Amino acid sequence: MAANERTLTDEQFATISANVIHQSLIDVSRTVGKRIFRELEAGKRIALTQLRMEDEGQVRLDVTLDHSEFRGTLNFSLFRDSVLAMLSRLSDNLRDEEASLPVMRMMDESGQATSERRLFGVPGVIALDGVPNMLLMGATPSASEPVVLIELMYIDPEQFAQSEASEASSSS
Repeated sequence: MAANERTLTDEQFATISANVIHQSLIDVSRTVGKRIFRELEAGKRIALTQLRMEDEGQVRLDVTLDHSEFRGTLNFSLFRDSVLAMLSRLSDNLRDEEASLPVMRMMDESGQATSERRLFGVPGVIALDGVPNMLLMGATPSASEPVVLIELMYIDPEQFAQSEASEASSSS
C-alpha cells in the first residue's frame, strides 16, 4: 500500500487500527501485555499483524509508543487504562453516525496534505494524582513498503488549556 494509494477511508483506517490495538494490547494475557508494553516503552517498533487486503495483498501493521509527554511515572496499568479510554471514545465516535471523526494531517500553505500521516483526534484521557494525561493514535502508511505504522502518543494536555484560555481572553 503505497502512500499515494487511497483504498480505505479515515474511518475504516481508524476502525482497523483500533481493532488491532485492542486485540494486541488488551485481549492478551497480562504477561504478554506487559512484555509488549516494556518493548514499546523502550522505544521499539513492534510488528502486530499482517492484514490481507481485498486485492489479496498483505499489509503489515506495526506499533510504536511516544511517552515523552506523559506526566508522572508510566506503568503498564496506566498505559492499559489510557489505551482502553482512547479505544472506548474512538469506538463511540465511529458508531455515532452523526459525528465525524476528527483527523489531523500536516498541510502545506494551500491546504493540501503533505503526507498520508494522520492523527485521529479522539484522545484517551486518564488522571494520575489529578494530573491529566492524553493518549492519541496516529497512523502512517509507508511510501515504499506494504506497512502501516500505528503510533500511540501521549500529548501535552496543557496545549488545550492554554488555547482555551487565550480564546477566552481574546473574546473579552
